[in-house]
Amino acid sequence: MDQQQYLHDAEAFHGRLNLEYYLAGAGLKTGLDLTPIYDDYVHLFEGERYDELAAWDLEAKQVRYVQAFVADGNLSAETRRFSEKLAAAEAAAMVTWEDRPVPYREMPILIANEADAGRRHAMEQAYLSVMASLNPLLEDREKRLQRGGRGFGHSGYIALYDDLKELELKTLTETMQQYLADTSGLYFSALDTYLHEMNILREDSRRCDVARIFRAPQYDVGFPADRMLPSLHAALRELGIDLGDQTQIHLDTESRPLKSPRAFCSVIQVPGDIRLVIKPSGGEQDFEALFHEAGHAEHYANIDRTLPFAYRYLGDDSLTESYAFLLEYLLNDRAWLNSHLEYDAPAGFCQLMGFHKLYMLRRYATKLIYEQLLHDTDEPGDLPGTYDELMRTHLGVSYGPEGYLTDVDDGFYCAAYLRAWIFEAQHRGYLVREFGDDWFRNPKAGKFLRELWRDGQKYNVVELARFMGYEGLDIGPVAANINELMGAR
Repeated sequence: MDQQQYLHDAEAFHGRLNLEYYLAGAGLKTGLDLTPIYDDYVHLFEGERYDELAAWDLEAKQVRYVQAFVADGNLSAETRRFSEKLAAAEAAAMVTWEDRPVPYREMPILIANEADAGRRHAMEQAYLSVMASLNPLLEDREKRLQRGGRGFGHSGYIALYDDLKELELKTLTETMQQYLADTSGLYFSALDTYLHEMNILREDSRRCDVARIFRAPQYDVGFPADRMLPSLHAALRELGIDLGDQTQIHLDTESRPLKSPRAFCSVIQVPGDIRLVIKPSGGEQDFEALFHEAGHAEHYANIDRTLPFAYRYLGDDSLTESYAFLLEYLLNDRAWLNSHLEYDAPAGFCQLMGFHKLYMLRRYATKLIYEQLLHDTDEPGDLPGTYDELMRTHLGVSYGPEGYLTDVDDGFYCAAYLRAWIFEAQHRGYLVREFGDDWFRNPKAGKFLRELWRDGQKYNVVELARFMGYEGLDIGPVAANINELMGAR
């Protein structure tokens, strides 16, 4: 196939697919219509494309990125009908609560906002019961993914993504297992303190209780809804970025019943059409979600439009996630909070932010361990108990076996998040060394970031860590940051 035509079609496919996911995730339509899109672009993901790439006039890194695109697209095409059915089922699903139907996607927000533990547990159980109805479809999809992952010269799903995404799963897993062991005392001591404040014993605790801890309504006063967008504009302005002039970034902050509770950034065209979507639920977490997705949006909106397709759309997912965390964690900085929100953050708030980051690292480390077990078994239906046991062991609360498939992102995205957390702390350390503790007020730091963003995803986080003077990814800085936050006085 002609190389230029292929890359042109690949970009067009990417735009159509992400627009479809945007419309469904933003609650602007019910379900997904993926089949017509894949039917129009079936030629992109045929097996011979994978092998043909080696002979194309592309840099070796571009070949790897596009091969990952072919393999990933092939698996997505194979499972598109399952994805369509799941999206339709999720959009139509209702949870009966207090004799009235509540949209399934509304429940996580309602649960986190429920102060009474008894009611919160009952709400979560009703939610999980509906979640369980999705698992037969998800199990069939998982089996299809595993079969597809045995192609492209790899032994299976794990080896395929480990190789094509350069995740170094063995090393990352060992690092995170050690981190789980090293932080066990710190984590469970803090968890028990927060649960005690809610009069809940650890053995009775559930995932929804952790959601309530992080909802933290006691700190809402510092994060009024009418300051959310202005604070983002002001933060970027100090870095020399005028969000108001960036017409390619579209903010979708409206609340809709069918809107996904999980914030996301939809990349329709790079750098010309970027859509940031959040569903406000109240308080500091709304600010976090907005700033996180703004990190993605700024990255993609600033990419050099003359870069090849592979460097604008493909590459290391950890990189864009690290930029998202970089903006999100401005909300952990007392000086930044004071100057932008006139919020004199108390020690308790900083400690909670540290505990949240620790929880997320431990949660995604556990997901990394679990997902390797899942993708290596012939019978996914045997693992609900394993999922809940691992979560209980490492996070101290019951997640329920119902989420053993819904709590899984394709392609080991959990590994991308972990690598992003690690690199973000190293990146922030570099910015502090180069531009000072208040780097976020320095237009020179903003210029440096825009220069990084211009390169798209040409470089992965390991390469950038080395560029910044590190030997590679090092969990030490993020561990130190968590300890500093949790020890705040």
